[in-house]
Amino acid sequence: MADRGEGPTMIVVTGAGGGVGRHVARELSERGETVRAFVKNDEQARSARVEGATEVVVGDIRSTDDLAAAMRGASRVFHVCPTAVVREVGIAEGLIDAARANGVEHIVFNSVIHPEIRDLPHHQEKLRVERLLLESGIPATVLRPSHFMQNYVDFWDLMLAGTLPYPSSPTSVMGVVDAEDIGEVGAMITASPDGHAGKVYDLSTEELTRHEMAAIWSDVLGHRMSAVRLPPDAMKKPLHGLGPAATIAVRSLASTKGSALRPMFRGLAGMPNTRGVRNWPEESKDCYVAMMSYYDKNGLPAGDMTVLPELLGRPATGYREFAVREAARRGSPVTSSSR
Repeated sequence: MADRGEGPTMIVVTGAGGGVGRHVARELSERGETVRAFVKNDEQARSARVEGATEVVVGDIRSTDDLAAAMRGASRVFHVCPTAVVREVGIAEGLIDAARANGVEHIVFNSVIHPEIRDLPHHQEKLRVERLLLESGIPATVLRPSHFMQNYVDFWDLMLAGTLPYPSSPTSVMGVVDAEDIGEVGAMITASPDGHAGKVYDLSTEELTRHEMAAIWSDVLGHRMSAVRLPPDAMKKPLHGLGPAATIAVRSLASTKGSALRPMFRGLAGMPNTRGVRNWPEESKDCYVAMMSYYDKNGLPAGDMTVLPELLGRPATGYREFAVREAARRGSPVTSSSR
């Protein structure tokens, strides 16, 4: 085991520029922990410092050398892979080797709900990583969050224009959770891991169709919202998105009476490259299409919804509460009835 002397406990957060990792790093910093953020570029490095990271390492999570540099002197690790990374097993093996070399005391892994689903290669890969970590001999905890509420606000401009698009059926039932709740739980366990070694936690809040989500947003934003299905393969076949784009335009005009033309056009222009998917490797695009095709047909049920509030010590953030918070953050007027 590495000798740390009497220095402060160093907690490494991988993927600290992403939705979950960023929240974990901030929560840890607010708890007074010493945080080293592992990020992929200088832009994310600047954000990590704003969130309170004491140190920042810029590197490629797929590089064993970069991982080793990030783990140097670490005591605990919160590990989450970027969305566009499909092959996680090799990364986990490098992480475990570096953790052993530095005497890491505990690893918390951000996995996914229902990783056993065979038709979802991304889920299956996370299940392999779970097994590696739990069998590594290093104390580890696995978090299995549901689909993030934040995923739908990637289309914020189109939401302002009266539609809630997503590349799956609006009637599919999805278990959802607030990424900030996951950040809070992740930071809590990483900072104080006693009693959590070997545990696997389902983290889910509620189940909703996108029609139900649109109804909540209608109340919050004060204009009628329509859920629109984008073809799951539209990111690889842009022409497949032309019909839904026309539907979005028609419904937006009907909902906002033409008062939201600017966000509508801005949203339609950005829709084919949501989350920067054009820059993803082909394998990542294929995985994303497979995932959305599955959601389109089957949805994704929640896990055990009693676990998250027990860990938080408070009720989990509901979808309506999330919508009110996010609208206010973006400077949108929130109707008094939804408060």
